[in-house]
Amino acid sequence: MKNLLIVSSTKNSNYELSNDIKEFFDKKKDILCSVISLEEFDLPLYTPGLEETFKSSNSFPDDISKVKELLVSSDALIWCSPEYNGGISPILTNTIAWISRATEDWKDGFKDKHSLICTSSGGNGLNFIEGFRLQLDYLGAFVMDKSIVKTKKKEIEKDEFLEILGKFYSQIS
Repeated sequence: MKNLLIVSSTKNSNYELSNDIKEFFDKKKDILCSVISLEEFDLPLYTPGLEETFKSSNSFPDDISKVKELLVSSDALIWCSPEYNGGISPILTNTIAWISRATEDWKDGFKDKHSLICTSSGGNGLNFIEGFRLQLDYLGAFVMDKSIVKTKKKEIEKDEFLEILGKFYSQIS
């Protein structure tokens, strides 16, 4: 059985989108699917000075390792995040910064894992998709060429939604 993790940056419309995606995968007998929201984790704002403070006291926040373990233990990842000011959301960037600076085997959370990028955004979300695709590629993930994009002005069509999820399912099963 494959372990699919859906990571929602926020508890708003991206969390709703995550749960809609989970419903699709819950019907598959060979997929164990779970959803997390990065808002559930208590991660301080990453700064090099704070990292040094944690290193010197050997006391990084436990939630850094929790998020990393969830990523590492997954077989595939779906990322749902809004576009912030034409880019990647701060909470997503902060999370990746912390796990990359505070844990040893963090690359195993990305390397050679199939990933699908999704967004529910006020704007068109495409800058987030493009920017995050570059980052995931850099981290060694296999990023699906299509994405799910939902905006305030445009809902995603059900057929397109099912087609994209079906293609991703065929890649990971």
